[in-house]
Amino acid sequence: MGFNSIRVKIIFKAPMFLKIFQQTSWQIFGKAVTVISTFIILGTITRNYGEVGTGVITLALTYINMFFLLADFGLNAHIQRTMEHLDKDQQEQIFRKLLGTRLLWACALVVLSMILLPFFKFASGQFSVLVIFGSLAIVGSAVFLTANLIFQRKFRYDLSILASIAGTFIYLGLVLWFARFRLPLYFLILAQTINWILTAVIALIFIRKFFRTITPCFDGSFILKEVKSAWPIGITLILNVIYFRADSFIIAYFRSVSESGIYNVAFQFFQSVLVLPAFIMNAYYPMMLKSFKDIKIVGLGLFGAAFLGTLITFMFSPVILSVLTGGGFAGSSQSLQILSLGFPAFFLSALFMWIYVTRGMYKKLFIIYAFGLLVNLVLNFIFIPQYSFYAAATTTVISEYLILLLLVVSLFL
Repeated sequence: MGFNSIRVKIIFKAPMFLKIFQQTSWQIFGKAVTVISTFIILGTITRNYGEVGTGVITLALTYINMFFLLADFGLNAHIQRTMEHLDKDQQEQIFRKLLGTRLLWACALVVLSMILLPFFKFASGQFSVLVIFGSLAIVGSAVFLTANLIFQRKFRYDLSILASIAGTFIYLGLVLWFARFRLPLYFLILAQTINWILTAVIALIFIRKFFRTITPCFDGSFILKEVKSAWPIGITLILNVIYFRADSFIIAYFRSVSESGIYNVAFQFFQSVLVLPAFIMNAYYPMMLKSFKDIKIVGLGLFGAAFLGTLITFMFSPVILSVLTGGGFAGSSQSLQILSLGFPAFFLSALFMWIYVTRGMYKKLFIIYAFGLLVNLVLNFIFIPQYSFYAAATTTVISEYLILLLLVVSLFL
């Protein structure tokens, strides 16, 4: 009787884990393609444009990528909850209204990205030109993000990945071509804009598999209602974006753009590993909305993957970054080793963050990340002027373990 009971439980759980595995595998495959492409691009830039050129363009890309994340504003996670019991026609209307909302918000972010430029000490003429050429990618990213709401809900991340890979290949080809002739850096950033616009168009074509109409709908009452409900998680994501990448700009401000570039090279690899917990949680989140019963297994899996990631990165980072950059960029390897110590905290905090979202505990999440941001900024402003990227890496790790501790403790209060 006991054996049969265990067998029934395993059979019952198998479809759930198969779905998580399939959707995570698609995302990992897609990310593997984009990571390889990104490293080829980064290696091309470091070899052709030096530390200063690498510093300027990676800082500009970091700046623009922050607005990519701001385009979410927590609406995907929030609306995923509200779509749980809607029929196909209602889901189509929600998608169209969200698409309209995102387009308006993305356009506002494009304008904001340019308005803020004069306030940055390091915003040289070249940096500003790169941001201007790259800012339109925010719109493409926002459209693709909206399409991902449906791909996630339908367990069709394969379509999302196909759209992403198509854009990535175009991006890689353009960068290699432009770099071959040592064209100005703004050509490289323009290639990314083309990438995101193409990716968004392909994603919308795939959405036609699920809905008859995909034209955006601009509904003021929908915007006000959803923003009113989702603002705590939206602000939390904004704080998380600032906390996650403010160090790069502080290095550029107090030290130099070149040192920021050295740190960004290490951070690029670190960030590539952090997509794994995001992918797992993207696949698991729709199931979390129904039940938490298998959450311990997911947590153990995340911790095991994080520990392995730390071990491998710490051992092989000197070789990896030497091959990537072709030499130079002293300090990148040590920065990556320090950052890798934070993998367990980042992996597990991803799980706890989605527990808070699933339970609608947006305000608690906001308070925790606001405190984490405050600690992070204070430590960075104190130590980066003297210790540069080593301080930035250490502060990132300390801040994330603090946030994980607060997430765990607050969950049971």
